[in-house]
Amino acid sequence: MTIAHRSVLVFAFIVGGSAVTSAQTIRVSGDRGPEVPEEYLVEEGDTLWDVCEYYFAEPRRWPTVWALNPHITNPHWIYPGDILRLRLAGELMGPDGVVVQPFNYTIGASNARQVSLSEGFVVEKPIVPVGHIGNSPHSQTYLAAGDLVYLDLADLGAARVGQRFSVYRIEHEVVHPIRETVLGQKVRIMGVLEIETVEKHVARARIVSAFSELQRGMPLTDPLEHYVVVSPRQNLIDLNGTVVDGLDPAREIGQFDTIFIDRGSKDGVQVGNRFFVMRRGDGRFELNKDAAAKLPWEQVGEALVVLTRDRTSTALVTRSAIEIRRGDRVVMQRHY
Repeated sequence: MTIAHRSVLVFAFIVGGSAVTSAQTIRVSGDRGPEVPEEYLVEEGDTLWDVCEYYFAEPRRWPTVWALNPHITNPHWIYPGDILRLRLAGELMGPDGVVVQPFNYTIGASNARQVSLSEGFVVEKPIVPVGHIGNSPHSQTYLAAGDLVYLDLADLGAARVGQRFSVYRIEHEVVHPIRETVLGQKVRIMGVLEIETVEKHVARARIVSAFSELQRGMPLTDPLEHYVVVSPRQNLIDLNGTVVDGLDPAREIGQFDTIFIDRGSKDGVQVGNRFFVMRRGDGRFELNKDAAAKLPWEQVGEALVVLTRDRTSTALVTRSAIEIRRGDRVVMQRHY
């Protein structure tokens, strides 16, 4: 039975003397539970106005509920089977129970679709290289796209003409900015090589892409997907985490920079999910932990996941109000 059908309509007449001066419709919802559910399954005949009147006794609260449901594109049209979020889950609050402020959404997949260059990720276990850049006929120290190199491969017998490898570099260990535990190693992808000929003792290869300067001795791994078109995927769960590092060493991270998040595929993260980046405190002064904890969380950006590993994700900052920092909180909201 819908909310509209469950309610009882009572006409109250305000009488001045013997004349009726006005009439109003009063919605009685005595069977309403004491707590507002986190979600509501829309039934035939429901409207946002009715839902808000039933659960909050305030129908004009519908814009707030609509703001929590970005999958509802038109507030005047909700359909049976739609799921409405009526309040934020505990997972979207801080550990001290402070609720985040309403999110600023990016509406429309075309507004968030990105052509991403995957230049790095965090690995929990060290990568075992399949070989190294050995030598080059060129005299310069730094090698670039189009240069010829000779590869020292662990299994030269398996090498084939046209085979590609990704060149990488281990940057440093990634330490969680809050828990201070080691999450793994930050890996930066440097470029791509392709074998042209296989000689008796070495494979001869050409640099087909260089994202940075390559050098002799750099390790190789099996080819990775470097250029990907990522469209938003609807988030299936509520989840929060932390920005643990950025691809570049700079303290301030801006729009279209790459960040690493301490949540991965085993936590339910998928490529195309979007996280809101949150921060609380003072924008000018450094507050101590206790003082900052009294202030609300504010949205400072949004990031699109372009690569997932078991417990970490690589994300592209698609929107930022101010610079993002290591240690900022990230929030994935279900249905967004």
